[in-house]
Amino acid sequence: MKTCFLSFFVVMAVFLAGKAPGQGSSFVVFTEKGEQFTLFVNGDQQNSKPSDHVRVEDLFGPSFKVRIVFKDPAIPEISKSVFNKPASVMYYVLRPGKKGDYILEHTTSDYVPHEQAVKEETPPPPAGEDKAEQKSETADKKSTGGCTTPMTESDFQVSVAVIYNAPFEANRASSAKKMVETHCLTCRQIAEVMNIASYESSRLSIAKAAYLHCYDPENYDVVKDVLNTTKAKEDLDQYIRSVKQ
Repeated sequence: MKTCFLSFFVVMAVFLAGKAPGQGSSFVVFTEKGEQFTLFVNGDQQNSKPSDHVRVEDLFGPSFKVRIVFKDPAIPEISKSVFNKPASVMYYVLRPGKKGDYILEHTTSDYVPHEQAVKEETPPPPAGEDKAEQKSETADKKSTGGCTTPMTESDFQVSVAVIYNAPFEANRASSAKKMVETHCLTCRQIAEVMNIASYESSRLSIAKAAYLHCYDPENYDVVKDVLNTTKAKEDLDQYIRSVKQ
């Protein structure tokens, strides 16, 4: 009887230890060239609409099942099991394999974002092209957004991981707000930073602070979608209108 009780106690202790706060892993999936997809983990849909970058938090257990459905129906969906690494951030990239079919491949945060890849694939302008016109386009972009060169994805993911691992919610929210105020970020990056904060008021504060430093403010609906309440979304809209005046 004592042996049975002891065995039960050991099993429960192991189970509870596996669920201990802070031991969950983060799972980040992105596409190399911007193809959009919907991510399912253990059968649960993780993003409400197709995206080129999805982050999932607090994954427990030795492994989890992943299913990826691309927005483009011509790309076959991917299903596989991923081994978990507790208390870590796992990065996976979606890219065409040698046979043309897309694969989900483990990687690090050091990669070239698809925005940069597109620029590299763009051929140089013909000789003699009007340089004044190029300068004008750059100026237009700067006047549309608050910055012209967004933070590289590798630096961004490292910064996000550092903030996420801070010990207290207040510290995480404060560091997240400081990050968006001091770096040029895309709307997708800003949305990811907002998800670090647990409280709606903190997410709203980050969204406001980031607006004037955003690379593509015309896509700010991506940021607004992170807010859960109508009041917060209206508050953000009102703030944006005020700074545009």
